[in-house]
Amino acid sequence: MEGSPLTPEDEELVEHVKGVNNEAFDPDFFEGAHIVAAGVRTTDGDIYDGVSIPASIGRASMCGEPVALGSAAADGRCHDEIETCVAVAYPLPHHDTDEQRVVPPCGSCREMLADFDDGLRVIVPVDGTLRVVPAIDLLPTRTW
Repeated sequence: MEGSPLTPEDEELVEHVKGVNNEAFDPDFFEGAHIVAAGVRTTDGDIYDGVSIPASIGRASMCGEPVALGSAAADGRCHDEIETCVAVAYPLPHHDTDEQRVVPPCGSCREMLADFDDGLRVIVPVDGTLRVVPAIDLLPTRTW
């Protein structure tokens, strides 16, 4: 997967989501289990935020990406107005870094993003560099 370089707007989205993560992180809740913030940007430049929501039953937990998409949908945004998505992990003591970093969507979120719009631009790390890829490229063997 090669992807495309980030635009200045993509870089601004990443920085925005890092700010959301700083604001939302709560070290006393689930021992800091909230570790991911996400953002989606619309074609006209509006940004909708989401954060992961932990739960004691894993299936009830929610990733940041669907929360961000849900925020946009709740504001009346159609799927074809959502242009770009990114997720940023907050560093916890047991992580291998002490800096926030862009992370690829989990498997379930990859499916959800591709279902939402297979051409949705998703910012992911590729060989140590941030790149933009279409959501469908995160599912190279999808057959449906």
